[in-house]
Amino acid sequence: MTKNILWGHIMARQVDQKLFDSIEQLTLSGNNLKWREEMKAAPWRIFAERERWTVESWLETRGEDIQLRRAKLVAKVLDNISISIHPFDEIAGRPTPWVIGCATAIDVCGDYMPAIWNDDGEIEATMDASVHMNREDIELLRRSAELFRDSAAPGMVYKAWEQVTGSWAADAEAAKLKDPTLDASIYGQSTSVLSWRKLLTRGIEGYIEDYRAKIDEFNACGGTDIHKLYFWRSAIIVLEAIIRHAGRYAALAERMAAEAVGEYKERLESAAAALRHVPRFPARTFHEALQAMVICNLSKMLENPMQNNSHWGRADQYLYDYFMADLNRGVPLSEMASQLADVVGRWGTQTFVSGASQKESHQINFGINNVMIGGKDENNQDTSNELSYLFLHVVGLLGLSSPTVCLRWNNDVPDWLMRKAIRTNMATRGGIPLFENDEILVESFVRDGIPREEAVQWHSLGCVYPALPNRAEHYGAEGIAAFNLAGLLHLTLHNGRDINGRLTGLETGDPRAFKTFEELLEAFLKQHKYVSHRIFRLGAIARQVQQDYLRLPALSVLGLEASLELGQDVLVPHPDYSAYGVSDRAVIDAADSLTAIRKLVFEDKALSMDALLSALDANFAGDEGERVRRMCIDAPKYGNDDEYADSMVKRVSDASAEIIHSYDNAPFRQFIISREGLAWHYYGGLGVGALPDGRYAREPLDDGAVSPMRGADTRGPTAVINSALRAGFSEVSYSSVLNQKFSASILSSPENADKLIAYTNTYMQCGGSHIQYNIVDSEELKTARAAPEEHSDLVVRIGGFSAYFVQLSPAIQEDVIFRSEQNL
Repeated sequence: MTKNILWGHIMARQVDQKLFDSIEQLTLSGNNLKWREEMKAAPWRIFAERERWTVESWLETRGEDIQLRRAKLVAKVLDNISISIHPFDEIAGRPTPWVIGCATAIDVCGDYMPAIWNDDGEIEATMDASVHMNREDIELLRRSAELFRDSAAPGMVYKAWEQVTGSWAADAEAAKLKDPTLDASIYGQSTSVLSWRKLLTRGIEGYIEDYRAKIDEFNACGGTDIHKLYFWRSAIIVLEAIIRHAGRYAALAERMAAEAVGEYKERLESAAAALRHVPRFPARTFHEALQAMVICNLSKMLENPMQNNSHWGRADQYLYDYFMADLNRGVPLSEMASQLADVVGRWGTQTFVSGASQKESHQINFGINNVMIGGKDENNQDTSNELSYLFLHVVGLLGLSSPTVCLRWNNDVPDWLMRKAIRTNMATRGGIPLFENDEILVESFVRDGIPREEAVQWHSLGCVYPALPNRAEHYGAEGIAAFNLAGLLHLTLHNGRDINGRLTGLETGDPRAFKTFEELLEAFLKQHKYVSHRIFRLGAIARQVQQDYLRLPALSVLGLEASLELGQDVLVPHPDYSAYGVSDRAVIDAADSLTAIRKLVFEDKALSMDALLSALDANFAGDEGERVRRMCIDAPKYGNDDEYADSMVKRVSDASAEIIHSYDNAPFRQFIISREGLAWHYYGGLGVGALPDGRYAREPLDDGAVSPMRGADTRGPTAVINSALRAGFSEVSYSSVLNQKFSASILSSPENADKLIAYTNTYMQCGGSHIQYNIVDSEELKTARAAPEEHSDLVVRIGGFSAYFVQLSPAIQEDVIFRSEQNL
């Protein structure tokens, strides 16, 4: 192939411009289009069959060690669960036989679906989707719930918490002071990547050899730690089951091929051949690599269906050699693109049954999965390549709300990648891809003691949270993902009482008696330390309790390479291979409110504290309430390049980080901070009364960690990034979500795209850690709200994830509509 070489900012990597040109000509294949048509037409369905096999296995293994019981449960599911291959499938393997469907996870979550005890068969799967189930399936779910309700890990942790703090944990969750609730069933590494590079190059048989060698070594040396032996045996049980699961798909493909003709017969035969080889043995081709990823991911998913598909991580790196080798041996680019689109689309339309708090905090109908693009390596060289370009192109063609694509921006990011990224963003219009600062993330890890060669391998988990592939990431696990600074301010203004009137905070005194602003701020920080450190303590207790009731052997083996040497499940965390993080959310809401109090009450004395608190408690009702609210709104606001307001944000940010880092998490690493999004501002807002920034009670809070409050930024996009930089979040937080909404007029010319690239580069070069764009007019959003059936494909960015606008709650639709609409 003759190459026309294109260079980035520096002489780092050669790329093939002709290949870029060929990628630009690609469209979705006939199979991709058929899948998209079937996906859009498919009803939501809940797959109850997994419960049949979990119950059967659990009853069969009574009296055995929990590690072996859980391994045999996974094997029972993989060996028996119904499977299918659809005519449009380029790659085989789905968690349910249907195009859209979700398995349930009662053995992991407990009795988390209260609607199964109703007689109408209607299950609210998400905030937007309800599913009708037949009596037989409902009975399967009920039988499982009766078996596991008293022994599932979440319920047992709550019982332990009650022994320590009484009803405090339940009260704090009811007041939205912390999340998630335990029925989300997030465990270490469960929302992160699998060891993709090793899985593709070593194969499952290689893993089995390694685990058998450990057992032989244990016996030869007279080992006595029986728990290690149980773990290694559990690993072999699930690994052999994964091979058999692939074999079941291979046999199905062979049976179907025997009755097929033409291209379809060839495709089924090719699928069968691939499934006979991978993931059992190392992948040899791009097709086999994708097929191996799908089967391994299915095994993890069917072990704990409550969680998202495994994140892709740095897919453009570990798949690159397969991609280029196949191109060089003549595999058509269109064939590989079609296979990639099939898997990306399937990963992006994963569904699951949400618990009550997840419906509020996430508002998603599809799982949040993340693909990384570009970034530097251990030699400080940018690694962007032709496969990075193809990923962006395929995502733009699909136009889905997921997966999230994260471009690892760095000072040497090539111009061609930024141009393609912005064009993809303009195609999706919903914040895909987002941009995270590779330089800041790597230096943050290094600052906290991670070797640079490991730090450069970071990937995003979910929205923007940075994780390392060789450490079990506990962000969101043990009930710790975030706490609510706006809720803590509510406690401060109400002498420790939350929005429900319960004493969940400290009695720091009636604010009416405070003589200075510093007294108020000190009370706020005392509330912060009391609540956040108590949450951390509860997490440490959960860490000990949950391992007695649950193990995740498939995730342990496939997701944490160190499990082999450690001889232990990820539910038994190891200090050297576990990572912990938290998001201190609503910094802007708390800071803007504190700014208003300082300005109006203590400096200008335009309001008494009594008048302010009375207006807040009345939710700004009446003429007097509206007068006070107008004063609050007119007070200085973050996002306008106003040093007075921005300095308060920095002060709150720094103080919050200091309190978090003062918690002793020994023997584990200290909590890192990453300030992300989701639709948490809706969830968190439900726990906060009216605020001195002018926000009404229970309304959504600020949408992103470092975004201005909707409508508060009135001086344009440059003022916003100046405020964000002055706030200095990058000094204490690994990544902090900044949402920007631009008018669709930015789509009108290439010059506007260049302006957006320059805007992005400037912010990142000056120290911004993250930025993402909604490119949509407010009027279009209002039209979509009025006629949802005509705008079902409209994707918008919420906090740290994208969603179909018409599937959002009315409060979040309002939030997106009334964000400031910028122009360049």
